[in-house]
Amino acid sequence: MTLQVVGYNGMFPRMLREMLDRHPMTGARTTLKELAEAVGIRQQTVSLYKNGETQPTPETLVKIAEFFGVSVDYLLTGISSQNKPIHEELGLSEEAISMLKTAKEIESFDGMPSLLDTLNGLLSDRDFYDFLDDVTFKAQQVKSALNGNIDKSNMGNFDVEGYYIWDLQKYIEEFILKQLVKRGLSIEEKSVKINHPEQEK
Repeated sequence: MTLQVVGYNGMFPRMLREMLDRHPMTGARTTLKELAEAVGIRQQTVSLYKNGETQPTPETLVKIAEFFGVSVDYLLTGISSQNKPIHEELGLSEEAISMLKTAKEIESFDGMPSLLDTLNGLLSDRDFYDFLDDVTFKAQQVKSALNGNIDKSNMGNFDVEGYYIWDLQKYIEEFILKQLVKRGLSIEEKSVKINHPEQEK
């Protein structure tokens, strides 16, 4: 088995660093010592793997994959063989594909649409893609304004940063309200009065 993982930016060292920072199953950080003890190698060896200075034997690679609950091909390529066709066709990451599969397994409450139904509704709605495109643009405007990359010489005391932030927030709010209307819930003109328990006495 040829691993092709030499160098700091090789796929295996990158995947190993990511999983050490955040275990795919638990989300916890894993120390070099913890992984070394679990796999049966020295801590310094794990450090060499992490930095791409050496590569594990096939047997050690299998043990590392088992420790993180992933496949060997995921360690070497960043995508598991079972998800490879979806990745190649749609370009989705392993994490995105896994989350979609998780959404499918989550049960809905009585009378409630499932999480997958909601995702399906969003992903088949052209407005959702326009929204993502617009939000990306507006977020970039906010970032540019906050970084001082916008010429304010002709704007006087106008609060450019504040305007762009307000515009982004308003746009997101309007999209959410439209989505609620599409799902049969209109709250735009409703006002909710919340009474403090002591006021009811």
